[in-house]
Amino acid sequence: MNLYEIRGKLEKQERAVFGLNEISRIIEKPKNISAVYANRMVKKGLLFKLEKNKFSVSEDIFVIASQLTFPSYLGLTTSLYLNNELSQIIDKIYVLSPKKKRKMKILGNEVIFIKINPKIIFGYKKVKKENSYIFISDIEKTIIDCILLNKYCNTLVILNALKKADTKKIEYYLSIIKKESLNRKIGFLLDYLEIEHSIKKRKKTIYKLNPSRKIKGKYNNKWRMYINEDLK
Repeated sequence: MNLYEIRGKLEKQERAVFGLNEISRIIEKPKNISAVYANRMVKKGLLFKLEKNKFSVSEDIFVIASQLTFPSYLGLTTSLYLNNELSQIIDKIYVLSPKKKRKMKILGNEVIFIKINPKIIFGYKKVKKENSYIFISDIEKTIIDCILLNKYCNTLVILNALKKADTKKIEYYLSIIKKESLNRKIGFLLDYLEIEHSIKKRKKTIYKLNPSRKIKGKYNNKWRMYINEDLK
């Protein structure tokens, strides 16, 4: 079996990113021999080494990032960009996963892994890309993730996404997560956009729209929340 035949075998798989054990299984060779083949292929440009014992047949950064750890999905501004909700070019790729993993530099892009609660690993879909696939959050879950992880997104971006979102799906996701501060923030933003919804506050705790900012901002009595971000 020559290197080009091995490349062909890997390309026939649905995946684009492979561990050395997977390559060994696919080409039916011992791990040490597979390692020799893989390193030769890297030198010839037939494979791309990502990290120790992990390789890719694709140069698509989104495909690679989506397949580096499982379960995971592309989210936050990465999802907004791929869903045509963000116009500027991005150089940081955000991957949400219940597993901890250090950030990586791949093909000039910084891939940042954000560890989240396994209970909120939902609201994403498998999408075909090139000869492989990516996992990406839908627009409704992207909005929720942006609010939960607010340091990665600004509120104006969230507002623009909300205009195109399915409100009923957002409310369904909120019923799964059951987080009062998240409910109220989305309720307020939907009110601001004059979009109908059935979200209600259930507790008397006072929150800030953006908890990372020290300023209080203007108090909203309906949602018992300080609006401390400029929404215009």
